[in-house]
Amino acid sequence: MARHTLGRLEDFADGTATGVDVDGTSMVVWRSGDEVCVVRNRCPHLGLSLTKGPGGLHAEGGEIVCPWHSSRFDLCSGENRDWVAGFAGRSIPRWSRSMVAMGRKPSPLTTYPVSRDGDAIVVDIPAGG
Repeated sequence: MARHTLGRLEDFADGTATGVDVDGTSMVVWRSGDEVCVVRNRCPHLGLSLTKGPGGLHAEGGEIVCPWHSSRFDLCSGENRDWVAGFAGRSIPRWSRSMVAMGRKPSPLTTYPVSRDGDAIVVDIPAGG
């Protein structure tokens, strides 16, 4: 497990998600008040970026939406809230979701342990990212 300082609390705007790269691992940092959560910047559906894509970065209320397939995830628990609800930022009919899911089952985001060291935000990254 490697510990990395992400920055200070005030470096991250309240109520926003920010993409960061830490020692080769792409992450999304979510801040809500004094709470900070960190997830891997990779949708578990096809491994694509959550911050770049045709739908763009879309995060609010503690949730992030995959810009590729519109899957919704909780930014603190990683929980999947809606699996493959669209394609390239556009909604799709419910009947076509299983086809776009390509046989993959709903999966959570990878979350990382976060702590505070004074006003610094520290994330623990397991070996292998």
